[in-house]
Amino acid sequence: MEQEVAIIGGASAGLSAALTLGRARRRTIVFDAGEPRNKPAAHAQNIFTRDGTPPLELLRIAREQLKPYTSVQFSQSRVTGITQQSNRFIITNNKGETFSARRVILATGLTDLLPEIKGLKALWGGKVIHCPYCHGWEVRDEPVALINNGKAAEHVVPLVYNLNKQVQLFTNGTAELSPKFKEWLAGNNIPVIESTVTELIDYPAGVVVKTADGKQSQVTAVYVRATGYKFHNELAVQLGCSLTEEGAVVVDEHFQTTVPGVFAVGDLSHPMAHQVIFAASSGTKAGIACNGGLIMQDYEQYQKA
Repeated sequence: MEQEVAIIGGASAGLSAALTLGRARRRTIVFDAGEPRNKPAAHAQNIFTRDGTPPLELLRIAREQLKPYTSVQFSQSRVTGITQQSNRFIITNNKGETFSARRVILATGLTDLLPEIKGLKALWGGKVIHCPYCHGWEVRDEPVALINNGKAAEHVVPLVYNLNKQVQLFTNGTAELSPKFKEWLAGNNIPVIESTVTELIDYPAGVVVKTADGKQSQVTAVYVRATGYKFHNELAVQLGCSLTEEGAVVVDEHFQTTVPGVFAVGDLSHPMAHQVIFAASSGTKAGIACNGGLIMQDYEQYQKA
């Protein structure tokens, strides 16, 4: 099946790219394995005109609004392989189907690597949150805990304190904080608990944070910083795209990778794409760049004819 553009990933970034390409009448196929990163969250926040909409509902609306653009097709499948042959990319999926496209947009995202704390994973995306811009308003003025340390803690604790005055910082081990920051914490009555966090326990009004010294703290929500990210960059590696040390795909301002004709959008490439609206923006930019590149390529071929 020949396409002009293949989008691998059907969440915010991929569907935004599909909308741009559909409006440009580009034959586009979207491969969607149905596993968006924010699936555990009850609501998606800080999104212009869609604040508070459940993540899966956002994607349903996006797919519904793509229906008038009949050049866009969907494949509910996982891409298992991709190679470049001459001026086209050959794509295979887990159904044994083969497709070809002139351009590829990778929107395969990432997985958050979470601290190994009992009970944390079950609460992730609900009472255990990671971003004050995405979830902070909903728990404003409530008692909250942060499990964080080092420079990252010095960045996020003031952001949370702006919304919540009852704040506890659990460093989950020896605190690695600057003297100046420790002074700021003390001045704002923010306790620092160095005892290891052993368990997060769900209860109707929030979360109980249990530590190795036997103490328990009841809070409404817990901010947790991921220990790292597993970028789903396998297809980018197959194509020879350059990666950062962390594993994100290197892109330029148009989200073009180091391999001509291949773009990477959303969480896979952009440090600010951890919010839905940034991910969508990256998809739009890549879609525009794809369409423009195809137009110029066809024009150059016409000139040579």
